[in-house]
Amino acid sequence: MRLFSNLFIFLLVGCGTGIIYGPASFDETQLDSDIHRVTFRGNQHPATGELCLLRCAEVCLNEGYSHFEVIDSETGSSIENIHPRFPFDRHYSLMDTFIEDLPFVAKTIRLFKSKPTAGFAYEARSIKTSLTSKYGIGEIGDP
Repeated sequence: MRLFSNLFIFLLVGCGTGIIYGPASFDETQLDSDIHRVTFRGNQHPATGELCLLRCAEVCLNEGYSHFEVIDSETGSSIENIHPRFPFDRHYSLMDTFIEDLPFVAKTIRLFKSKPTAGFAYEARSIKTSLTSKYGIGEIGDP
């Protein structure tokens, strides 16, 4: 009986939590040898920008650079229809759909091997340390 109560508590607690950061949430495209476009999609509006910045820092470090500057930034939302899926619902094709607002942030970044002398650039290691600590995110295999 104790096993079932522990399992119930585990499932109940697990229902309220979600993954806020993972490979399904971000995408990056290399535009030039030192320029990348990083997109983060999902989570809540204020956190989305910071999580995109975290991914920018990871891309910077993965490419062997230490600093990056944001040369373009875009924010927005996409509206998606989500069809409910319940067991045995195949006979109810006229069920209402849910609408989900998914925020996204896209940043185009330029990478640097060292801190540039002009302009503002983020230090990738500091950004990664700060934001992984703030959001309680573990390593995803990045340096």
